[in-house]
Amino acid sequence: MCPGHLTATLSSIVTVAGGSRWQDSHQATCCTAGTLRHREHGSSSVRIAMSHQILLLLAVLTQGLATSQQRDKVPCEMVDKEVSCQGLGLLQVPSMLPRDIEALDLSGNQLRSILASPLGFYMALRHLDLSTNEISFIQTGVFQALPHLEHLNLARNRLAAGTVLSAPGLGPLPRVTSLDLSGNSLYSGLVERLLGEAPALLTLSLAENSLTRLARHTFWGTPALERLDLHSNVLMDIEDGAFEALPHLAHLNLSRNSLTCISDFSLQQLRVLDLSCNSIEAFQTAPEPWAEYQLAWLDLRENKLLHFPDLAALPRLIYLNVSNNLIRLPAGPPQGGEGIHAPSEGWSALPFSNPSRNASSHPLSQLLNLDLSYNEIELVPEGFLEPLTSLRFLNLSRNCLRGFAVPGAAFLPCLVHLDVSHNALATLALASRALGSLRTLLLQDNALQDLPPYTFAGLASLQRLNLQGNRVRPCGGPGEPGALGCVAFSGLSSLRVLNLVDNEMERLRAGAFLHTPLTELDLSANPGLDVVTGALAGLEASLEVLALQGNGLAVLQVDLPCFSCLKRLNLAENRLSRLPAWTQAVSLEVLDLRNNSFSLLPGSAMGGLETSLRRLYLQGNPLSCCGNGWLAAQLHQGRVDVDGTQDLTCRFGSQEEVALSHVRPEDCEKGGLKNVNLIIILTFALVLAILLTTLATCCCVRRQKFGQQYKA
Repeated sequence: MCPGHLTATLSSIVTVAGGSRWQDSHQATCCTAGTLRHREHGSSSVRIAMSHQILLLLAVLTQGLATSQQRDKVPCEMVDKEVSCQGLGLLQVPSMLPRDIEALDLSGNQLRSILASPLGFYMALRHLDLSTNEISFIQTGVFQALPHLEHLNLARNRLAAGTVLSAPGLGPLPRVTSLDLSGNSLYSGLVERLLGEAPALLTLSLAENSLTRLARHTFWGTPALERLDLHSNVLMDIEDGAFEALPHLAHLNLSRNSLTCISDFSLQQLRVLDLSCNSIEAFQTAPEPWAEYQLAWLDLRENKLLHFPDLAALPRLIYLNVSNNLIRLPAGPPQGGEGIHAPSEGWSALPFSNPSRNASSHPLSQLLNLDLSYNEIELVPEGFLEPLTSLRFLNLSRNCLRGFAVPGAAFLPCLVHLDVSHNALATLALASRALGSLRTLLLQDNALQDLPPYTFAGLASLQRLNLQGNRVRPCGGPGEPGALGCVAFSGLSSLRVLNLVDNEMERLRAGAFLHTPLTELDLSANPGLDVVTGALAGLEASLEVLALQGNGLAVLQVDLPCFSCLKRLNLAENRLSRLPAWTQAVSLEVLDLRNNSFSLLPGSAMGGLETSLRRLYLQGNPLSCCGNGWLAAQLHQGRVDVDGTQDLTCRFGSQEEVALSHVRPEDCEKGGLKNVNLIIILTFALVLAILLTTLATCCCVRRQKFGQQYKA
């Protein structure tokens, strides 16, 4: 019942009661013949009537309050002292929640205003999530009235559209440590009024707004700030001293803005700086010789850098990403002077530009990760990488490199991952015992050919090697004569994964991988490849994944049942019609036979796979509808997942293709009876023809004899 209805009911009840009293009084005054007993009886009647009306009033009020409480209840979820009212379509903050809750999630509703009542009821709140609403009005002091509030999320609202920005904005936030204002269309000049005083604030997000400029006083009210997220704005200018009021700032995200230059970088306390996806053409630190910069993580990817950035003042840097720029490395120092006098040539910023430094004092001696991919680097200058003694990950992919050389064992001693893929490499020179820690070497999509035979033999820790899209030819085993320009892959005791896809290989010789315990080998996309008997010898006890897709193989000269650990086998896009017989249980789980010439998969050959096989690919084969009892059993019993079962087709002799899943056993029985009848008819015809031929021959002979006797 609505409050208005309660008021109307109460008024009517009071009117009725008052009217009764007036009527009884009037009768008592005007009546001249009544007795005292009659008057007493009238008074008791009035009292009884009034009691009934009061009870009725109480019942109505009780019912109204119960109805009001029931209407205020919302289906929020509560666990301990955390309440979630997410995505319930609420128009206002619910008022009937427990008063001692500490976390309240009201995200994804339709709230438009935040008022002190009822939010102020929940004095114990520490976490308040108001994100993804339509909030444009916040009552002054509403958050200040929550003395324990620490985390406030107002992301994705309409704070810039309403009166929320009238002074004092959000009001003082004395204990709030985390504040998210992202996605509110805030623009420069409004943020200062909105923030106010937040002396305990440690994390602030202003991402995905419309800020174009940061002023000196923008963050004066947040002196304790440690993390600041400004990504996805339109920042073009940062006023000098904009971050001076933040002595504890350690993480700064300025990615996806419109910055064009970072000059005189002087945030010594900063540890993480993200400047990716801007239009930065140059990055330089401030000329402060005694400054001790703490920066350890710098992201400059997807900018417009023309030269390697000046990082001489950043000795603690461990992560550097300058991918997707326009960087070109100079071939050598400019003539007639030291590199420090030619910064425009990009030489002074390079790691080796000051030869007087020893390796331990070099500005990049602690660097662990360097990404130079997607640039325009044509060569790596001699000595460029040598000072990077701690480097573990190096990415030089998708540049214009024509050669890569590792001069000695001391070169990049800690490197574990090297990516030089998608270049134009024609030469690769690896010194003996070089790159002793290297585990992954990516060389795909280059122009490597005629490499020295033992190019990879000195990589003692190499586990993964990708040579796809080159012109590399494997040599045979240790006792086999090697072709001119072949590369030895035998005796690499640490190698586990080898990719030789699309290398125009013509012949894989016997023993090519002896004493190399590969677990994954991909030889696909080498049309016309001749895999000789014994080519995969030595891999029977280790190989788990084998791919021979798209090689045009008509006969498979590999004894597959001997590979006891094989789990995935890809033989797609060949001309195979027969498989070796798996008579004993093996480990094969996935078998790809697409686009071959298989008509039958007899149970005698596939029986050993029943306990392990989980997935079978068969599309694009001229399957026979009858005689595939093993395959039919797998389809009907569901023991093996046959990919594209609905698309698999088969033929009854020379008839049109039909869906294999629609074939019934009796269809094959009928076909068998027809075949038997046909055989009987043909046999009878043949016997009859023989009899007729014999009879005709005999008649001819008798006629000849009779003719001779007649002439005689």
